[in-house]
Amino acid sequence: MESPIKQHLRNISLGVLSRLIRFASPTSLALPRHLYTARFMARIPGTDPSTQCDGPVRVIGTGRIALGKGCRIGRECEFTTEETGKIILEDNVRINRGTTLASYAQVRIGTFAIIGEFTSIRDANHGTEMGTPMRLQPHTATPITIGRDVWIGRGCCILPGVTIGDGAIIGANSVVTKDIPPHTLAAGAPATVLRERQKGSP
Repeated sequence: MESPIKQHLRNISLGVLSRLIRFASPTSLALPRHLYTARFMARIPGTDPSTQCDGPVRVIGTGRIALGKGCRIGRECEFTTEETGKIILEDNVRINRGTTLASYAQVRIGTFAIIGEFTSIRDANHGTEMGTPMRLQPHTATPITIGRDVWIGRGCCILPGVTIGDGAIIGANSVVTKDIPPHTLAAGAPATVLRERQKGSP
């Protein structure tokens, strides 16, 4: 149990820290971002120094993770790879808060793609044979490819084997179970194409 003296000192320290944060400049407040980025880069050798992490990012597994230039990763994202898995982000990809990328085969995301908050992108499923608990069955994996300049809305689920073409938009909370053609708007569970994008319109 903490002694009264230690508790008093801790309360003083917390009070001083809260005041420093309250009156700190924007530059000072940005410091943790650099620390999170440094930690991420140490975990993934070869990461381009232009990478930014907005907060803590979990990196799990022994597969390959590669990021191009200018990528930005939101806080509380997770990168999970098995030994054979690959997660490849091309240049200037934006992954927003709480997104999970998990690979047993390969997940590739193209240049200037935007992934909305709390999206799940997983290239593998558990086996579903009767007679054995699904948790104990081996995974089956099929690569996922997300093209250039794709915008995936908040809370989407991208399933194994899917290819999303360049310039496509996926509406929020969609479940993508099959390929989406380039330059189309798709939404729903399962996601279906609603229309083609036209020049001068979303």
